[in-house]
Amino acid sequence: MAALLVIGLHAGAAAAAEPAPADAKSSYTAQIKGLLARAAALQQSGFRLRAIDQLNAASDLASLLANPALDATTAGALGGAYLCVGNLVEASSQLQKALALAERAGVASITAAALNDWGNLLGAEQRDSEALAAYRRSLDLANSAASVTVAISAATNAAQLQLKTKNIPSAMEFLQLALQSVDGLPDPKEKAAARLRAGRLLQNLHAMTRDSGALAQAYGSLDTAAREAEAAGDGRLASYAWGYLAQLYEDEKRAPEALDLARRAVFLAQQARAPESLYRWQWLSGRLLKAGGKTIEALASYRHAVQSLSEIRQDLMAELRAQRLSYRETVGPLFLEFADLLLQEAAGAQAGRDPQRHLLEARDLIEQLKAVELEDYFQDDCVAGMVSKQKAVEQVAPRTAVLYPIIFPDRLEILIGFPGGLQRVTVKVAAATLGAEVLAFRQKLEKRTTREYLPHARRLYDWLIRPIEDRLRAQQVETLVWVPDGPLRNIPLAALNDGNAFLNAHYAVAVVPGLTLIEPQAIARQEMRLLLNGLTRAVQNFPALPYVSDEIQAIQDRYSGKLLLDQNFLLANLEQEMRKVDYSVVHIASHAQFDSDPRKSFVLTYDGRLNMDRLEQLVKFSRFRENPVELLTLSACRTAAGDERAALGLAGVAIKAGARSALATLWYINDQASTELIAEFYRQLGSASNSKAKALQMAQQKLLSDARYRHPGYWSAFLM
Repeated sequence: MAALLVIGLHAGAAAAAEPAPADAKSSYTAQIKGLLARAAALQQSGFRLRAIDQLNAASDLASLLANPALDATTAGALGGAYLCVGNLVEASSQLQKALALAERAGVASITAAALNDWGNLLGAEQRDSEALAAYRRSLDLANSAASVTVAISAATNAAQLQLKTKNIPSAMEFLQLALQSVDGLPDPKEKAAARLRAGRLLQNLHAMTRDSGALAQAYGSLDTAAREAEAAGDGRLASYAWGYLAQLYEDEKRAPEALDLARRAVFLAQQARAPESLYRWQWLSGRLLKAGGKTIEALASYRHAVQSLSEIRQDLMAELRAQRLSYRETVGPLFLEFADLLLQEAAGAQAGRDPQRHLLEARDLIEQLKAVELEDYFQDDCVAGMVSKQKAVEQVAPRTAVLYPIIFPDRLEILIGFPGGLQRVTVKVAAATLGAEVLAFRQKLEKRTTREYLPHARRLYDWLIRPIEDRLRAQQVETLVWVPDGPLRNIPLAALNDGNAFLNAHYAVAVVPGLTLIEPQAIARQEMRLLLNGLTRAVQNFPALPYVSDEIQAIQDRYSGKLLLDQNFLLANLEQEMRKVDYSVVHIASHAQFDSDPRKSFVLTYDGRLNMDRLEQLVKFSRFRENPVELLTLSACRTAAGDERAALGLAGVAIKAGARSALATLWYINDQASTELIAEFYRQLGSASNSKAKALQMAQQKLLSDARYRHPGYWSAFLM
């Protein structure tokens, strides 16, 4: 919590400033304090976005008073809240305002708090030396003003920064300063909070150094914090302290004591209605119960943890983005641990018991993670908004199998969806081995003058397809719906090789980012309305694409359609067309790039760059009509080999844009080869018997039959 918000909660904050007129003070100051208190409660419960609304209202009221100290307090609290959700622009604006107002007010404790919060911003911007200087200034000023609360906050922030930069002696020095001052705090809850934070940092320090002294201090700080918090009636704070103490016992292989403390933490978090604390200790309880062989209880704990987490998902994603952490990295292990236990239960199902329930729950659980991961990548709730329009993928078509790999540290699990239910295959390949093979395959695929890709293509076939070949044949499967995860998003399944032929000789492949599809619907061939866009010229330092004119001409010859080429392919023209016509196909033959940072992903137009948010806005013009865009084609885009988040963006572009499906490339390919494949794809799409995946398969096979383009580097980059 921002130091200025803590100060704002103290009764002396407003009194330290020059008094406003009595009627204004009695009205506005009371309202501001109420808003600050509500904001603090919301922040502590994990609802940081809602807290910002309260703080904005408090800041608006404070600006009506000629009270620089109160104005500084609300501005600083608001800046700290923006910082917590990663909005550095607003955080900087509000914190600079708070600093200026604090200096004008001349109240040392408020200036010290403002400097402390400013240090937090500098740290978030990776300006570590400046952040440390701000903390030191804050600490000195707080000590001179006898502001113990701010002094402890500045010292612990400095310790955390020094831990990040691995300056262990300095981190320990700041931690000792903080701990020595805790007894000087007047509020028992503040004492508990300070010991909790110091104990947590000592816990991290021990994990880095294995220093026994740090471990002993961590135990003592957390235990004292837990007891002080309970005595003060703060169940939320106590739940954190007992929970982190349980983690220490878990690390020390003292499972019974760890489980007792974790359960105590769960109970207190439930009483305090603190989901941001609750899910952590339900997760920890599940892990401890799983390790102890108490499967039924462990499953229940994991289910509760996932439910508690769902209540704060949006706020947690915002907070993690502020810390440059991904949702997958932070809470993905919860979902994988739970899924692992479900799969173990499915495998161990007694005779006569159907394992389907556990298989389906495991599948749906990982689907939740995939959906949130995509939402987190694009930083909006586009995925959640589409859920009601989606169908389970195994219902898409007959003679279709859904391949759903789940990557665990020690093995690969493949769930296969058939109309009759799910089947499961376990492949003994470690995640690290699989990841290295995938990266090598992708890199060699882009080297079109060698066959170095082939050993990797065969090895991946042996892991991903060969174990399920007989099942696919028995079901007479013609189309594979591939739901890749992690590094597997970076490769084209069609280019795997069984030793005699590529996979696309036997199967059409459709790629989806999750287990559900945007509601599938066949294109009405007689009524296809195409918007054709492209660049042939070199613009904005990107090379020319001379064969784009041939590509678009081939499509026009078959379907006609509106054309925006070169100087006519402008953002304004594209928006105008999307507003006035219900296009079923939007084809863009231009450079496009998908990056691990979605803000850097774009499609090149003649006059600018079409980012993913703008693309979504354009397609939305038709989404809410009777006929949304059925197919979005990006024929010249790329992702970096090994960049899993960039590949996630490519896989999810249709969902983000609101189109029912997308055809795009994983890497830049030969301009002429792309033109020939695209022309054949649209020709095959004209056949009523062909799905989009089948049309792509046939187009790829045609290129494969041409000696010039036999290498999969030319034809396999296209994904449907």
